[in-house]
This record gives sequence, structure tokens and C-alpha cells, in this order.
Amino acid sequence: MQTLALTGLLSLSAPAWASDFVDTRLSFVFADDNVLAGAGETTPNSPNARFGAGNQNTQFYDNFNTRFSGFESLSNVVLYTRAPSFFEGLTTEAALTLLVLERPSGGVDIRDNSSYIRLNYQPPGWGEKEGLSLVGFPVSADRFRLGYAYRISWGGSSVFTTRSQANGVPGVKLQLTRNNWYAYLGGKTALVQNELILEEETLYGAMAGAGVDILETLRVEAGAGYFQKGLVPGLATLGIEAPVNAVGVSGQVVYHVGVPVGTSVDFRLYKNDPEIYQRFFAPEQYPGGLSYSVSLEGSYLSQTLEKPDEFGATEPQGATAVALQARAKWNYLRVSLLGLYRSLSYIQFDVPGFPPFQDFPEGTELNPEMFLALGADYHFPEMHFTPGFIVGVQQPASFRSPTPLLGGNNPPENLIGTRTVVVRDVNQLSILPERCGGSICEAEPILSAKATFRWDLSESVAAVGEVYYTYDNNRTTFRDDVTGVAQPNFEEPHALGFNTLLQARF
Repeated sequence: MQTLALTGLLSLSAPAWASDFVDTRLSFVFADDNVLAGAGETTPNSPNARFGAGNQNTQFYDNFNTRFSGFESLSNVVLYTRAPSFFEGLTTEAALTLLVLERPSGGVDIRDNSSYIRLNYQPPGWGEKEGLSLVGFPVSADRFRLGYAYRISWGGSSVFTTRSQANGVPGVKLQLTRNNWYAYLGGKTALVQNELILEEETLYGAMAGAGVDILETLRVEAGAGYFQKGLVPGLATLGIEAPVNAVGVSGQVVYHVGVPVGTSVDFRLYKNDPEIYQRFFAPEQYPGGLSYSVSLEGSYLSQTLEKPDEFGATEPQGATAVALQARAKWNYLRVSLLGLYRSLSYIQFDVPGFPPFQDFPEGTELNPEMFLALGADYHFPEMHFTPGFIVGVQQPASFRSPTPLLGGNNPPENLIGTRTVVVRDVNQLSILPERCGGSICEAEPILSAKATFRWDLSESVAAVGEVYYTYDNNRTTFRDDVTGVAQPNFEEPHALGFNTLLQARF
């Protein structure tokens, strides 16, 4: 690391520490998400084996605690400074963090990754990790979220909908931390165009939470938030002012023995302090003995959306999610169990709704997403080799509306009538054929199995391999029927894929 004198930058005279790059992952990938299909035979398209991979190369149980697929080459550039204040007990910190993300098409994206300024006051007699801190996020407070598992976290920048992203979503967090408990208050603002006055207005969000270690091995946490999302665009064009407001609560219980309470890497603030070595992508450690953790969390959210069955009216739409995570390590053996429940409205919460800003019509049959996945691996220390497997079953979210799928007075002929629509993730839809054996087609369970290996070649470079099989009878694509009208048709349900990576992490 090198020391730089900051003259004028951040208006601080303390030294700053900058590494070449911090939290870096370089991935050289050769993969095929489905060797049983060629280009143009599936939706989404499955190219032949190639250098490179993306979300289509992952399974529903992958990346439970991160927003990334794991195949990206990315890095965070961090310029960090920390210094005692002129006032007793007060310490100042600041970090400029930029995410450098390579695009599959070439080039890079550079974006703020929750840069911050932090003031921490530690009264006399308080412990090293205790204090009252104030964190300001000048550009993006996306890492300041509610919820605990990243897959069902909420309250990030997208909570104000994508209309706010161009201006950034700054925020602030005030937290009191004691030896066995913490509590915080925070807020965010976003600029979004008001469709009635055609000018940008400020939208507000408020967040609060607390946690307590009831026992050394038992933690209970909870948080709540309120966010404004602007007006319903469709009603605003009619001169009707219908604000969209969202509220929600989240809670978690964690029992842990021999390991700390886990936190997603995408929640943590970056530091580049030579006195506090921080490595997010560190290799797995095997200290020996038995350690384990079990966490159960749930969230309930609600937001006001347009009521499609009543002109000019709005109604609250509830959304629920539950996540179970259990992990155990015994010497060199690791075992994990993941479980997830997400209502369809939870999946679409940030859009918000489906179609955007609308609740589902009365009579719509809604089905949540549910899955269970069991995984295990074993580390051979002399060979630096770790083989493993994961098996899982998922019931994907789906809905069946009593009205034409796209609404309106003149829907396309191929979408007239009742059909089941499978929702795999935010706005990722598969429209099923109308009939299956004389009855309405229903979403079917998805089965997946994956064999994995990791061969650590050094402290920073590893070879990683995955071979997976998926049975998914909800895959569809549109093909012309005898009348020339495009209709959804089932694809081959079997998929066999592989991912091979040479990956450097430092």
C-alpha cells in the first residue's frame, strides 16, 4: 500500500491509504449453460460453449447473499482515511469507493459503491467496538438496506423505482452500538419526476432497526422502513394524484456457535486501513472442531398501487418473504441448507407491481416462489482441493389472471384468455400454453443438481468447476401455429450445463 497526502481532498490533512485495487475478482470463464440446446433453440437464448458466463449459468439457489453472479471480473477502488478528531473521543473516517465492473460486451462500468464519511464518538469507559456513529453517503446509500439475506433485502436505491437511479440515492445513518446490542435510525432521498407538474421532486425514505444478543449464541434483530415512490404514472396522465407509499418490517433470529453472525459482503462498508486488514474474498478457513449457525428471517411489506378493477382508485398490496439458512462445519466438512419463500408481490416490489404500478385484478390466482436446497463439500488440505454437491427443488412463482394478460381493449390474439405466467425473478416471465392435457397449464416444480470442485493453486488463484443438471418443465418459447399466430410452446425440460473458471481473488 502507498501513503498519499491529501491536500484539499475531502478537506482532511490526515494521510489516506490506497491499494492498487481492493476486493478484486478476476474470472476467466469457459462455460455452456445448456449443452443439449444450440443457439436460437431456447428462450432466453442458449449460445454454444464460449468464454464468458452470466446469470443464465446460475441456479435458483446460487448467490443467496450477493447481487453478483460470481462470474464477473470486478474490483473496488478504495481511497480511505481515518484520523482522531480535535475533540476527545471523536474519530473521523472517509472512503471513496468505486466499483469497476467489466461488461461482457467489452469496456467497463464505473459507479459509486456507497462512498461515505463517518464520525464515531466513543465516550470514556466504553469498549473498543462501542460508540455513537454518524455515516453520510454522499452519492449512493445502496449498501444501507433492510433485511439480512441479500436475496430478500429491501430498501436499497431501487426501492424508489428505477426512475431515481440517474440522480443517485444518497442517505444517512445514525447508530448506537453497545457491547451486546445496537440501534439505528436513517434516511434516504431521491429525485423523481412528478408526472403532474413534469418537474423533479424529492422523495423521502426513513429506516430504523435494532438488534440484541440475548445470549452469547443468540441474536434477535428487527428493522422497519417507510418510502415514497412518487405517483402512479397512469393515473397522473389523467390528472389524478395517487401517491405510491411503501412500508415494511423485517426481523431475524440467529443461533450461532463458533462463528460470528454472518453479513452479506454487499452490506459492509469498505475500508482500506493498514491497521485493520480487511479481505472480503478470503479463502475459507478450517480451524477444526464443530461450528454452526441457523438463521430464520421474515419480512412483510405493503405499498399502495392502482386498483385495476376500479377507475382512479388505489389499494395496498402486501408482500411477504421468509428465508432459512443453516450452515455447519465439522473439521473439513461443510453442510448447508437454504430455504426461501417469496410472494409474487415481493419479487416485483421495486418495479413496483405487475404491470408496473398496478395491483393484480380481483380473481387472479397467485402462487409464491418456494425452494429448498441442500449442499455439502469436503476440503482436502494437502491437495488444496474441495469437491462438493448441491441439490434443490423450487416451485416458481406464478399467476393466472381472469383477464387478458396484457389488458387493454385490443390485446394480441395469442394472449386472449386465461394463461399461467411463471415469474422467475423481477420481470423474468415465462408464459405457459393455455392447455395441458385438457386442463389449464400449471407451473411445475424445478429440480436441480450440481457437482462442484475448487482447487486452490495459491492464496489468491483457484480453478473452479461446476457441472449441473436441471429439469424445468416451465420453459417456453413462442412459435407460429398453423394460422401464423405466435403461440407459447414448451421447450425441452432437460438442461445440462457446465462452468469452468480460473479465478483470482485479492
